[in-house]
Amino acid sequence: MEVEYSASIIKSDQLQALKSFRLKRVFIPYDLFFSGQLGITDIDSLHNDCKSEVYISMPRIIRKRDADYLNSLKDFLKLGKSDGVLIKNIDSLGYICSIKNDLESQYISINASIDGFTPLYVISDHSLYNWNISSLDFYKEYTFTQTAPYELSIHEIKELVDRNLICIIYGRAPLMVSANCVKRTTGTCDQSNNGCNFDHKLIDRKNKDSLVYNNCIHCYNEIYNSVPTSLHKYMWDLIKAGFHDFRLDFTDENCEIISKILSYYVTEQRSGTFPLNEYTAAHISKGAV
Repeated sequence: MEVEYSASIIKSDQLQALKSFRLKRVFIPYDLFFSGQLGITDIDSLHNDCKSEVYISMPRIIRKRDADYLNSLKDFLKLGKSDGVLIKNIDSLGYICSIKNDLESQYISINASIDGFTPLYVISDHSLYNWNISSLDFYKEYTFTQTAPYELSIHEIKELVDRNLICIIYGRAPLMVSANCVKRTTGTCDQSNNGCNFDHKLIDRKNKDSLVYNNCIHCYNEIYNSVPTSLHKYMWDLIKAGFHDFRLDFTDENCEIISKILSYYVTEQRSGTFPLNEYTAAHISKGAV
């Protein structure tokens, strides 16, 4: 089976760097559409010019306060422009299931369950518990495919049997999702409800910087590892085992870095030198300990 690559972004200006590469899927947070930074024309461009599927990424946390956001998302999905959604928690899965009838009223079918309707595929992210065959069987009832967790070793991933899993081969691993806002703690919160940024970092006892993503739309922080994970040295083992669907997650990288990393993976097929000096293979060789 042909190896396929997908990519996710957080910032709107990163989208331009993806358009020069052959990507199966592009994952974009709905936050960027909700805040007006991206629009329907950007989806049309990815469909028509890049031949990429477009998936809408849902937030790490949703609360009662997000009612207006979720109603906006529902109206957006009813347009039938996006190919699917990426869910990052069980609440989001419940929400997508709850709007099933609204979508079908617009001839949109979750996971192509109705012939002739426009499909809206649901993919579960690494943050949902899917460490064993039983959990994967549960999610298969509600999702099109799942994403392998960061924490498993290459041997543990192979034991999951399902070779349709998406494997994340590049990206900063999230260490924590916190409602204890770093901006508020440092006295820099401006009560904005539409801004998202990487203005803050946390420095650990080893003097390493952990990247902090302030999501002010939903009022939470994502704290990322100080260096990105890259599995380029293990990809051949994954391909030999039958895995073929790989994803790269971009956080604070600028377009130049994104282009170099995608060139290395997608265009050069890992034949050159990896463009970053600092990276980690995380748990891939040792699993969760």
